[in-house]
Amino acid sequence: MICPKCGSDNVNVQMVTETKLRNKNHGCLWWLCIGWWLELLLWFFLTIPRLLIALFMPKSKQVINTHKSIAVCQNCGKNWEV
Repeated sequence: MICPKCGSDNVNVQMVTETKLRNKNHGCLWWLCIGWWLELLLWFFLTIPRLLIALFMPKSKQVINTHKSIAVCQNCGKNWEV
């Protein structure tokens, strides 16, 4: 493999894992059909228990891993995705 910046063939290729943490939420269709009136009714009739649940329950998270191949030139330091 040859570096596009300096033309050297002293290049290392590495696998890199990127991790993203995302909140797990309902989709748009759920909110259009069910979510808007369900949330309204729950807050209206169950205000105190709903507040306690919102304060003390942990948020549900989703972990997303992506893998990439990155080449790094050992002479000039340029890096690019293979």
